Amino acid sequence: MLKKLIILISFIFVSNGLLAVSLQNKDSKSYKISVKSSSSTMRATINGGTVKGSICNECSVSVEGIGKVDANGTDKIIIKDGKIIKK
Repeated sequence: MLKKLIILISFIFVSNGLLAVSLQNKDSKSYKISVKSSSSTMRATINGGTVKGSICNECSVSVEGIGKVDANGTDKIIIKDGKIIKK
């Protein structure tokens, strides 16, 4: 029984990681970002040509000077040509 419980808990943690929003900056410049979920707000910088994977499961991502987008699950947020899009 304990073994089944451990497997179930492991599956939940792994599947949560698979359903995570990613943020890619295809521009050459860096941007300040804010990621707001139901329980917290994270502020960071994303450098040009980089990807931040698994930033949240459900959140609102703001990119300073560009805009904001809501995302969840396997959404991919892309910064390109000074615009923010969600795929």
